[in-house]
Amino acid sequence: MPTSSFPLAPALLIAGGMLATAQQPTTSTTATTYARAAQEWQRGNYPTALQDLIAVVSAADGAAYLERAALLTGEVYKTTELTTDGRSVRWGTSANFASYETGAGRGRVTRVLDMKGAPRQIAEVHGSSFVFAPGDARAAYIAVRETPELEKARQDLDRATKDADRAAQQAAQTEITSLEAESAAIVLRDLRTQQERSLTDGGLRKVSMSWSTDGTTLYVVGARNGDARKTDLFALKVDGGAVAALTTDDSVKTDAVAIPGGRYVLFTAGGRNPLARGGGGTGGRGGPARAAAFGLLDLQTGSTQYYTGSAPAFAANGSAIAFVSKSGPEFTVNVVALPATGAPVVVRHTTDSLAAPALSPSGKLVAYQMMPEHDWEIYTVGRDGAGESRVTREIQHDVLPRFIDESCIVAVQGEPRHRRSFLYDLSAHTRTRLFDNNTVRTIAPEYEWAASPDGNKLLIVAERDGDTVSPERGVYVMDLSQKVTKSELLARFARNLAVEQRLRANGVASFKTIAPQVRRVVSQIATDRVYTYEKSLFDFDSKHVTKPGNAKARQYLFDTYTSFGYKPVMQEFDTRATPAAPSAHTANVYVTLEGTVNPELIYVVGAHFDSRAEGPGADDNTSGTAELLEAARVLAKNPLPATVVFVSFTGEEAGLLGSREFVRQAGVNKWRIVGALNNDMIGWANDNRLDNTIRYSNPGIRDIQHAAAMQFSNLITYDALYYKSTDAQAFYDGWGDIVGGIGSYPVLGNPHYHMPHDNLEYQNHQLIAEVGKTTAATIMLLASSPSRLTGLTVASYDGKSAELTWAPSPEKGVRKYVVAWGADVAASSVAPAALASTAAHSVVVTGTRAKISGIAPGTIVAVKAVNDRGVEGWDWARIVVGQSKTGVASDR
Repeated sequence: MPTSSFPLAPALLIAGGMLATAQQPTTSTTATTYARAAQEWQRGNYPTALQDLIAVVSAADGAAYLERAALLTGEVYKTTELTTDGRSVRWGTSANFASYETGAGRGRVTRVLDMKGAPRQIAEVHGSSFVFAPGDARAAYIAVRETPELEKARQDLDRATKDADRAAQQAAQTEITSLEAESAAIVLRDLRTQQERSLTDGGLRKVSMSWSTDGTTLYVVGARNGDARKTDLFALKVDGGAVAALTTDDSVKTDAVAIPGGRYVLFTAGGRNPLARGGGGTGGRGGPARAAAFGLLDLQTGSTQYYTGSAPAFAANGSAIAFVSKSGPEFTVNVVALPATGAPVVVRHTTDSLAAPALSPSGKLVAYQMMPEHDWEIYTVGRDGAGESRVTREIQHDVLPRFIDESCIVAVQGEPRHRRSFLYDLSAHTRTRLFDNNTVRTIAPEYEWAASPDGNKLLIVAERDGDTVSPERGVYVMDLSQKVTKSELLARFARNLAVEQRLRANGVASFKTIAPQVRRVVSQIATDRVYTYEKSLFDFDSKHVTKPGNAKARQYLFDTYTSFGYKPVMQEFDTRATPAAPSAHTANVYVTLEGTVNPELIYVVGAHFDSRAEGPGADDNTSGTAELLEAARVLAKNPLPATVVFVSFTGEEAGLLGSREFVRQAGVNKWRIVGALNNDMIGWANDNRLDNTIRYSNPGIRDIQHAAAMQFSNLITYDALYYKSTDAQAFYDGWGDIVGGIGSYPVLGNPHYHMPHDNLEYQNHQLIAEVGKTTAATIMLLASSPSRLTGLTVASYDGKSAELTWAPSPEKGVRKYVVAWGADVAASSVAPAALASTAAHSVVVTGTRAKISGIAPGTIVAVKAVNDRGVEGWDWARIVVGQSKTGVASDR
């Protein structure tokens, strides 16, 4: 099949890792300044870049650069936050209304928004599965009646979640879903009067519902009489009439939707019954086999046609359906013209994987994702199978294309935990990044996207603050018809410039005392040594706990640590047998660099050395293991005031087994661990930049890692509050908010992640060495600084003056404490480690008590120790005066 590429138009400028529409400059001076700004941004020299951008946008011809400057630094389209905690976003049948869900369990609600002009909430209903009727005059939702059985199931889920028992979690969630379906009622709401009434549904156990195209009927997926074998499609007239079964065959049906035109209802078929308890209820006798399938119900004839395939999508004008099927090694994209009178037409067939088809509004163009090599790319082809065009050429996965009009597609890039949205103009051959948090350092993963029916707005669910730990995710609306203004852009530049300058100044101040020593040590890190470690470990193939390579890697690590002059410990243990894998004998390998002043205080630097069973894991995580070895080597003859333990964890890919065992034994042995770094997947680069992501729980460690990277390496660093489901989790569980470390950027963006082809040739060995420099510099400062204070308490407060006390610093040689408070401290809940330089007020005391005046309720007060070398503590203990008596452990 002839294929045309998606060429770069002459008006495209590559800047900051993206493509942005460019305009011709009108003066050479401004053009030169912008070119320099783009180059400095690319190099990670953000202060210089931002200063240049301020000059460019402020110039007489600056308007010509607004869009490029906006895309270089964040968003070009205006974005409004709707909530800090939401999900399941939906538009009405017009762009006038939208909804999202928030809360969980008995507290789950749906909020309804009027989107005409500035978004405003017009209703909050206690239920879910909210669906707007055509015309948006009314809507329906499912309300759950709480029962004792449901309450018990929720308690079981809470208990299983706390115990990290995945099997029990799944069982409890299945029970909750079934019980909710039994006790749920369908509620009809008039959006003009906000009046509600419950509909009589004949006792259906309801899974989901959607409206008919004329707004008179709800199509409900559910079951009668508690039949766990199947679910069916029912019609419920909202203005009266009995519930009618539209399907009766013995199959599981989900996700029903009426196709525009009103004749057909599309639903998926097969798979697991969401109402079944105990894991039963798949497939069925009278319907399709267990293979992926969907059904097309013809309301005129009452007949249902089943198709073997997945991911069905329909054109907005109701003219066609597209889907993907697989037969043997071959994948096909198929189109069914409506009315459905003939066989599907194959518009693309290949042995490469295909997924996620989408039809343009007219049904004339099909978009889909295909994997020509190792990563997904997006293509389009005519409905007749002619004129295939490749839309993306990106080393990361490009997935989930959706048309917002006949010539524009929204699609996302990256792994599900760090996806980013882009707009592709198929006529102009341009790509525009969409959502961003408009900061320099913090990532903003996206999770849901919904385009308004007119294609002018997007609802996006994302973690704009980079917090991947809390369950809350923000909901945002992006207006594709409005771009940021000059004043908004200048404010963005000024804000980021101030943050960057403060981050760098604080970093220089933090390292000032030990900088010469740090430079001497990190200068010894060698890329050739890093590669040698990588190649040796890679040659053991899979290092999963069930594979022979695990034992070979353990011995190699033991011998290599020994060659550096350490006395390694092989921390052996047996894994627990599971239905998926037998018990295995394995071991962590760790060494100790004993402290010279505070040997009882321990910092841990770790990385797992095991891999998935199906591959060698060059990036995940031979890269982190090699970096750890090199950091341990250069520090072997350079002991620090506190003790440092370097540990190579086993069993991460089998369930974080090694780190949990290490933490368990450390607890038994009463180790006093005060900080931990965990590095994982650090060797893959998506472009020419040497960049990675700081994954932290502690913002003080975060900022030290930024400073270490900027001063002692060529690494460019971003950040995310991120430690769950990593080896850092065990340290957070054991000792609280003490975690930092480095992972990939974009997070898990490597298309070889958890694949057999996670091979050495895809690694950037210099990038691994730069992470090694950052790690060595970070641990040198941490182990040379006072740790975060504990026991911060408000001893007394009269509304104006407060007396605070705290436990003495455990480090020897601490001579004083800095106490800081005021507006800048309050504004720095995710702020740099050094607040005193920017706080409105600060005092220095020699004891563990301070009395301060002029303290309004809600004021954040921060305290840290300073040792006799003038090195300040690496993080502040904080407390909110007038709200609690015990200091908060961290900014989060």
